[in-house]
Amino acid sequence: MPELKCTVQTCVHNNQFLCSLDSIKVGGENARNPQETCCDSFQERKEGGGYMNSMQNSMHSSMHAASDCACVDCKATQCMYNENCECHAGKISVEGGSASDSSGTECATFKCS
Repeated sequence: MPELKCTVQTCVHNNQFLCSLDSIKVGGENARNPQETCCDSFQERKEGGGYMNSMQNSMHSSMHAASDCACVDCKATQCMYNENCECHAGKISVEGGSASDSSGTECATFKCS
């Protein structure tokens, strides 16, 4: 299970650069560089969405504590760390500071095999 750092502060799963999911999905089946990958688990954090949105974010946050490790289901089959669609890098970094959807994110650890 790779150590995971995530800079995507606009994701509802992000809590101080850690992810509240036990596993994430990385997309990019035909990727040849990091910019062609994405975090398919991304869900945009809605700021200022009123009481109901605030309650949903609170409920989501309490479902699982953020962790520095996660299983990674990886569809970027050209990556040197991909073994049978699982990431085997020691550490990965998901980036996309101001993403509003998954296409604004990337696996910065991706290296073409």
